[in-house]
Amino acid sequence: MSANFSFKRIIQLIGKQWGENRRMYLMSVLALMGLLGIVFGFWAVNGGSNYNEESAYIIGLFGLFITGAIFASTAFNMLGSKDKGIYWISFPASHLEKFLATWFFNFLVFSVVYLVCFLLLKTGVESYIQALIDKDHVKYTYKRLNWNNKNGINAVLPYFISAFFAVQAAFLLGSVAFKRFSFIITIVIIATFLFLFIYYVSKIANSALANYNWNLFSLRDPYVRGEETYKEYTLSPVIKESIQFFLQFLIAPFMWLITWVKLKEKQI
Repeated sequence: MSANFSFKRIIQLIGKQWGENRRMYLMSVLALMGLLGIVFGFWAVNGGSNYNEESAYIIGLFGLFITGAIFASTAFNMLGSKDKGIYWISFPASHLEKFLATWFFNFLVFSVVYLVCFLLLKTGVESYIQALIDKDHVKYTYKRLNWNNKNGINAVLPYFISAFFAVQAAFLLGSVAFKRFSFIITIVIIATFLFLFIYYVSKIANSALANYNWNLFSLRDPYVRGEETYKEYTLSPVIKESIQFFLQFLIAPFMWLITWVKLKEKQI
């Protein structure tokens, strides 16, 4: 195993990984197209007479989370086999290069392929809906998404994308940390954290703070000096923006870093 970092070796590793797994990748793309096609087809046939473009993006996000998690959980499944694991670890390349080659397929390639599949199927379904509208424009309607609407799905879309990369990174980490049943174990861990967070928020909501205006960053007491004035306790803007920036942009890179460290420590 080489300790020196080399972009040329990364390209060779990417080519090697594609050569060894291209059949699985192509079958995965066909399975992805089939899954999305079934869901979009069901929506087109059973969507009634009033269609909404926002529903298409909800379907796309739902499929993105599921397929991305499944694909990421299989990224390092070779480590679950003693023979394949020893071969992979002893291959003459650094752990960082091996991680980046795998990350390339799980992050970049998957994201691009999914986006292309989604847009192709969405365009096909919209053509079908448009044909229905042309046939009977009184009965059928299709409401386009208003990208300037601050209350629609487009307003929260960046947060959903950030959440997806964080979830995908968690399953990528799980594929290294757990030899068997990494997908199920990672789901249990994520569900546990979500349950604890929801439980914590609900306990606050049902406590004495329920009468206050509060969120994760501030607490407003309107009863300190009367209804017209209030006292507010809040984090400094620097700390608040730092936490928000970390939650939105740095969780996934942080887990990628942990995954790389776990790979360096991995033993078969």
